[in-house]
Amino acid sequence: MKKFIVVLLVISAISATGQAELAITNGDFEANAGPSTADVTDWYDNSAGGFWEDAWQSNDSWITPNGTQVVVFCSWDTVEGDPLAGSYLYQSIGISEGESELTIAFDWGHPDDVAAGRYDGLTVSVLASDGSFVADDATDVLGAAGITLLDAASYDHVALGTDGEIWTEVVTLSLSGANAGDEIFLRFNNYLPEAGADPWPVLDNVVPEPATLALLGLGGLALIRNKRR
Repeated sequence: MKKFIVVLLVISAISATGQAELAITNGDFEANAGPSTADVTDWYDNSAGGFWEDAWQSNDSWITPNGTQVVVFCSWDTVEGDPLAGSYLYQSIGISEGESELTIAFDWGHPDDVAAGRYDGLTVSVLASDGSFVADDATDVLGAAGITLLDAASYDHVALGTDGEIWTEVVTLSLSGANAGDEIFLRFNNYLPEAGADPWPVLDNVVPEPATLALLGLGGLALIRNKRR
């Protein structure tokens, strides 16, 4: 019994100093599912009333590459050379307790009506608020007063011309620049990977990824057991 308690304490310590206990709401975008739904439930974007000029959710058969509802980002507002400029989508995912990083998995790719050669780009970022920022549609968290950009990662892909393409990315973003008590925001945006590109990527299944922590905990358990034999 004592050995088991030690293992639990080790795993708890890893959890407290490593992976953030933060939550993503409606990460599969299935809430209020429907064709061309302008307002993405539980997320903020450029506009709640339109969709061609920002980001929207849809299960239209000519859009979704995986048969479920996805978010689509339009190509407007992108700026060549700036991976953080473009149609955006963000939400508050919780309060920092001093965690060092956040690992998330998400699916992204090209919509079902894609043509071969289209060049799509997508950026995921994590930001911290000192508590003064008020989230709202048409109010971007990036660049707002009281907001600190903590980390970001960008992805790009040239469409092969199949009937839609979608795949999974797993990324670890640093939270080391946040203070305990800061509100943490997760943000996605499309971006222009090169001049002449026309990015309209899709996003789906945004979830925290605890697999690394779980494997680390199991590894620690195996190590302690081996030492006791």
